[in-house]
Amino acid sequence: MARRSARFAEKLAKSSPVKIADTPVKKKTTIREYFKAPDPYVSIEKLDIESPQKKLLVKQELKHEPEPSLDDSSESDGSDGSDYQDGISSTRKKSSKENKNQNGRQTNTALSEYEKQIQQNIEERKKMFQELVGAAKDDFMNIISAENKEKKKAVQRGLKRKVDESIEVTPLRMSLRSRKPLKEEFVSMKDEDERKVNTPKNPKGGPFTLADAYLDQESVEDSKFIEEMIPLLEKEGELEKLPADQQDFLKLMRSFSIREEGVAKVTKSRIYSMAWHPSNSKLLIAACDRDGNIGFWDIDKHEDKHQGVRAFRVHKQPINCATFDKFNPMRLLTTSYDGYVRCLDMHSNVVDEVYSIQRTKNTWTAYHAQKDPSTLIVSQSNGDVVVVDVRTKPSKVENVIHCFEMSARTVSLHPQDDNLFMTCNRYGELGIFDMRYTSNNDDELADPVISFPKAPKGVHGAFFSPITGQYALITCTDDTLKLYDVQKGKAEVECIKSISHNNFTGRWLTSFKAVWHPQREDVFIVGSLEHPRRVELYGAPTGTLLHNFSGAFLGTITSINEFHPTVPIFAGGNSSGRVNIFRS
Repeated sequence: MARRSARFAEKLAKSSPVKIADTPVKKKTTIREYFKAPDPYVSIEKLDIESPQKKLLVKQELKHEPEPSLDDSSESDGSDGSDYQDGISSTRKKSSKENKNQNGRQTNTALSEYEKQIQQNIEERKKMFQELVGAAKDDFMNIISAENKEKKKAVQRGLKRKVDESIEVTPLRMSLRSRKPLKEEFVSMKDEDERKVNTPKNPKGGPFTLADAYLDQESVEDSKFIEEMIPLLEKEGELEKLPADQQDFLKLMRSFSIREEGVAKVTKSRIYSMAWHPSNSKLLIAACDRDGNIGFWDIDKHEDKHQGVRAFRVHKQPINCATFDKFNPMRLLTTSYDGYVRCLDMHSNVVDEVYSIQRTKNTWTAYHAQKDPSTLIVSQSNGDVVVVDVRTKPSKVENVIHCFEMSARTVSLHPQDDNLFMTCNRYGELGIFDMRYTSNNDDELADPVISFPKAPKGVHGAFFSPITGQYALITCTDDTLKLYDVQKGKAEVECIKSISHNNFTGRWLTSFKAVWHPQREDVFIVGSLEHPRRVELYGAPTGTLLHNFSGAFLGTITSINEFHPTVPIFAGGNSSGRVNIFRS
């Protein structure tokens, strides 16, 4: 075996004539050998006018040049290749000399005039370019400045947010698994007595005063600001007649705008309902929020420290409906999810209980409508609509109409027949019922006087047109607004118009409710999710979009909108507690 390995090694050494170090290395070709970028800073004196032709000749000559093989090395015989390279180099030298001679002759004679012309053209173009760029720059800066002027900051009017200075570090949002108890140095050392002083008492059953419900306890005397407005609220001013023709009314609506003094934070949290006081001598609006607060705004009181805004804690949960008494405008009726219907008497500043049920997981009060000075109808989450006599203490339920299995939402009375009301629920069911309906079985559903086709999804609101009650305006969660003809004598209603409208407000915005103008049944308004932010005005029964209310100070979605009943003005409330006033 040793002899065989030695012989194999000698044979292997004799069979390798070329060493690895002697093999030529293949040179990598780069893109620069094929494309050479021109030098942008070449002066005019160095320009060669005839260089393209010369380059073409050189390219034609180089076509016949053979490519070097990889086996060629410095030790090979290069007689033929060297002669060929010498010939090529000699021709290149001759052509370069000829080019130099020709360039020298042309620069001395014709190129001097040509150079002047080029320089003159360059200067003229540079001057023209500077003029164009300067004009465009000025226009651009003007546009930017105009846009900056249009972009307005959020108006800090009305209620102010209070920061708790005792808490040094705000807690981070984290999962329950990773949540740990705070360290002792970060725990707020606020006393329980101090907390009770700075927060209003939670409203309970029975009467209480506004002084007890005032949110800003630093000055309890501010709760009397309603008493100062009573003379003006009771004063009867001259009614301003609105245009009867729709086109004239539309011209008035197009003159509406929103100004800086027309935006204020009226409630602490998300607005769920609003109501205008019907007085035309004092413009007062009440906005109700998710936490059960009522914010009053005297919109023309600009010199006040809160710009005419005061807020009171009247309920524990969202106030879904608020209306001023049609027969006594100095009384404000509110219905909340906490199971209470309350009435604020502005003369005595006392909030009294009108109707209540025991609040459970599946039972609460939702909405109300007023039939006469002593009768209210109230919808409940269990599908019932109750007729309440407010003269009795506690309020007596005269009748119960079991409209749906669950979730009776809004209630709307027919303007010509006050025994008929319309209600809806979250499952797409609608119906017009008679409040005189009676049944021996409490579990039996009431038969509607007029039935509607079931909507694909839920319904946020259903309201009669305010004058004749001929039309019903429905806001559906299937991204549509529907108009129905509900004339008497028809067993089934007819959908005369379905308007595509994005109603997906999500969990952080109040649901849209399209509402009529109180004095007209040919127009209605609704909030919008479109950009820029706007409130949309539609015509009825055609369902055409008549106008978009927008402005530089409207930067949020106004889910709740209400026309003033006697003055050409309307308000929109958003989910941060701000109210926007649109007026001419």
